[in-house]
Amino acid sequence: MSNESRITMQNEGDVLILEIQEPRISEGLVIEALSSELEIILQDSKYKKVLLDLHQVELMSSGMLSVLVRLYRELAERNGRFALCGVRPSVQKVFQITRLDQLFRIEPDVIYGISRLNK
Repeated sequence: MSNESRITMQNEGDVLILEIQEPRISEGLVIEALSSELEIILQDSKYKKVLLDLHQVELMSSGMLSVLVRLYRELAERNGRFALCGVRPSVQKVFQITRLDQLFRIEPDVIYGISRLNK
């Protein structure tokens, strides 16, 4: 497993934008690495609004969904808000099958995601 970051961070006002750089999130080691990285980012962050950009993700197994649900819950516990953006159709299907598309705010791109989190 590489020590290279799989997530880039930037902020737009009070919104933390996290972009996953991993096109295939299907193996246990990849999911574990992303989970650890997201956990560290959240612990070190004071942001209450987080936008997760998935536009580079071509494949996501259901194993990653529990990581996203945990991220959502952690933000909710601190009265934060969470949204996804740039979700490709193949990944959108995973959210629809599991009905997590009803839990997560899913926006077409970063601009819409930021706007939605700021409402």
